[in-house]
Amino acid sequence: MSDDPARADRNVADRLRILEFQVDQLRRELERLEKRHAEAIYSAAWHFGAPVRAIERAIRKALAKPAAARQPEPVAAIPSTPATDPAPAKRLLIDVTAIVAHDDRTGIQRVVRQVVRALYAESDLGVTPVAVRLQDGKLWICEAYVAAETGHAKSAEDCPLAIETGDRLLMLDNSWKNFSAFTNVFAEVRKKQGAIVSCVYDLIPQLYKGASVGDVPEVHLAWLKAALLESDGMIAISRTVAEELCAFIVDEKLPHRPGLEIGWFHCGSDIAPAGAGEPNTAIRAAFLGAKTFLLVGTLEPRKGHAVALAAFDALWRDGVDARLVFIGRRGWHVDAVIDDLASHPEFGRRLFWFDSAGDVDLAFAYDHCAAALAPSYAEGFGLPIAEAAWRGKPALCSDIPVFREIGGEGALYFRVNDAAALARLARDFLEGRTVADPARVVRPTWREAGLRIFDVVVRNQWMRTLP
Repeated sequence: MSDDPARADRNVADRLRILEFQVDQLRRELERLEKRHAEAIYSAAWHFGAPVRAIERAIRKALAKPAAARQPEPVAAIPSTPATDPAPAKRLLIDVTAIVAHDDRTGIQRVVRQVVRALYAESDLGVTPVAVRLQDGKLWICEAYVAAETGHAKSAEDCPLAIETGDRLLMLDNSWKNFSAFTNVFAEVRKKQGAIVSCVYDLIPQLYKGASVGDVPEVHLAWLKAALLESDGMIAISRTVAEELCAFIVDEKLPHRPGLEIGWFHCGSDIAPAGAGEPNTAIRAAFLGAKTFLLVGTLEPRKGHAVALAAFDALWRDGVDARLVFIGRRGWHVDAVIDDLASHPEFGRRLFWFDSAGDVDLAFAYDHCAAALAPSYAEGFGLPIAEAAWRGKPALCSDIPVFREIGGEGALYFRVNDAAALARLARDFLEGRTVADPARVVRPTWREAGLRIFDVVVRNQWMRTLP
């Protein structure tokens, strides 16, 4: 608990502001759905199709089997004795099951892709990195995937992997929905005096349920409970998330393996170097003319696209000549925001959205923006802050703990979910009343990120050990 009453009051005020934002976002989405529903009901097409749909529903109802009650998954028993120290490691097995099956270009898979590239580029680790996937209950070596990612010739065909003494298994990829499928693999690793380490990207589905979609909070919690029992260590993508994890385990009294290790690393910030290719023509055009602010991230409520748009609406009304560019794929619960974008009078003039951009496009955008924006109210890391700093550009960030960890004294901050505060900060930045120093932002390379993971997982440089 904070000893600073003023800071505690600000934290409460920020939490209330986030809740108000979530309620307002939900209201707007419901209003949009209601409008579309009404349009469908009163359209001619709906009236012609209604009798057919009524018959279809009757047939489905007659043929449907009663739904079986969903049974909760059993929770594994807590190990009765602390785990013994693992044997010295000779291999670091990196799970890439999900990305090999389908690369959705998510943030998690970006980490997986870059860490694999980084560790395979090292020649003197003393421990061999091996990318593996789960197939038929066993681990397989992913030679084809590694060759595609590294550009090296494939050294062999994909084949089953035999677990060896001391193997470290790093569950780096998204395994939320298939974690239990690894049960036999986990048992074999432990039998061979190895260790299992699971990666935690954030606790947003638990700490900010309104930011999630569908059954994500339940699926995430089921995975987290299982991972705490199966893992010898948990590694987070920031110290903030590692500390949140420790607090969450204690507050929720979650069972875990005795002596569970908690650690963290920082994601890499280096993207395509200058001269690596030609950017998209439309992206080039978006950065010509007025000073441009860049917001990178999937369109979802917690990322703050609505906050940024409201802030720039205020600036444009006041005659400020600036551009706003969104780069990120469409997410969830943002139909109302996308409607606002598509119908905005500045869309295509001073407001742009690109839902598909590669590293070369992103590098160009960072190189030619005036500053990056990070108006999220919840994050696991804050990669755009570090990526912008890597390209020598400042970032205007919502004042949340993980952004302070990454941005430090090198970024500029405004009150979370406060569009007016962002507008004031952007104006002050444009008019030179406030400046930032990107050199003071945390901005490791992906090589440094991979080596940090190696130091934690293999060399036991953990932050904390839970009893």
